[in-house]
Order: sequence, then structure tokens, then C-alpha cells
Amino acid sequence: MGPLCLNEGILNIIPTSNIDQPAEHDIYVAGDAEIAQVCKLLASAFTDDPVLGWLSGQPKIYDELFRSQAEALYKHHGQVYINREQTGAAMWLPAGVSAKPPFHWRMLTGMWSLACTGGLKSLRRGGILQKIMAEHHPNEPHFYLHAIGASIENQGRGIGSALIKAGLDACDQQGMPAYLESTNEKNNPLYERYGFEVVGEATLPEGGPGMWFMHREARTNR
Repeated sequence: MGPLCLNEGILNIIPTSNIDQPAEHDIYVAGDAEIAQVCKLLASAFTDDPVLGWLSGQPKIYDELFRSQAEALYKHHGQVYINREQTGAAMWLPAGVSAKPPFHWRMLTGMWSLACTGGLKSLRRGGILQKIMAEHHPNEPHFYLHAIGASIENQGRGIGSALIKAGLDACDQQGMPAYLESTNEKNNPLYERYGFEVVGEATLPEGGPGMWFMHREARTNR
């Protein structure tokens, strides 16, 4: 089965447990009209993220940073997920799609927000972060989990786990490996529970936090 998608407004629901599961655990592929909500949720989820704190330290612009990436790249490939209650979201890419966003005017607004709040330091750190991520990104075809989380007031309910399962189900349907960058070591055990293993580590310069590069071997879902 190829990437899950929305067809003529019909939601493709991805069940993550049994029929009696709570609505917050019903995951589906976000349509274009829901991309703004996806980015707001991720901005909330990453409020205290160490790497975004090092990059900007201004949670008020995180929404715009995620929006620039979503509009330029992620929304076009059918792997942006949200739950029915719209309290959690994830942005994946399917195998064979470059994680480097093409030029889009939204990218300029993201850079402008960085410059206005953090000046040249934040722009320079953005370049450093992109370089480190590119150096560790695998060359083999894989599914890529870019960002995942529940809004800060809805964490601890299993929403993140449901979102991981939805993305990995699409990944396993194609028998592909998966990859992510963990920007908070506290989250590593959750990713390891779903088969990811740490394959690399980096510490950001200028007193920055650590990052963990995690890979999951290909599996099949048949």
C-alpha cells in the first residue's frame, strides 16, 4: 500500500488499538486545511525542546518555523498526521523523498522570524543545525520522522505513541527502514520501544544540547 492520503475530503482513519479506543487515539492524514493546526500543535509540543531552545529560545515563533517546513515540503507527501481530537500531530516523509525543503516563500518568513528574535546568532545556528542533520541523515531510502508530539497540556495520554504507530504502519507496509533525530534524550526510550536504535550522537556547539540519531530496521506488515 502506498502513502495514506485524503480523497475528496474523506478521512482515512488509521486505527491504533481496538474499536473502543478514545478519539484522541484515532489518527488520520491531515488535509491542507489542517496544516495550520498541525503546526500549532507541534509548536506547543516543542515549547521546552532543548534544540529549539538553543536555536531560538522564542516559542512564539515555533509555529512559523514548523509552518514554513510543512508548506514547503511535508504537506505534499501524504504523511502528515493528526488525531481526531486535534491535540497531537506528526510530520513524516515517505521513502525516496529528500528531507531538504525546496524553496518556498514560507521559508523566508521562517528565516525572518529567526532573525527578528535571535538576530544573526540564530540564523548562524540554524545553518549549523542543518549541516549536522545533513551529515547524519542516511542515504538509503527510508521513512523520516521529522517532528512528533502532543500539545503541552495533552502530553502523557499516549497520543505520541499512537502517532508513531500510524507512521510506522505506513512504513512497514512498504518494508522500509525509518529514521529520526531525537532532540531530547528523555524521549529516546519511547522511540526504542518502537524499534529505533541510537546510531549516532552529536553535541551542538556554543554550549548547546545533544542530539541522537535513531534508525529502525526495515520490517514488513503483512
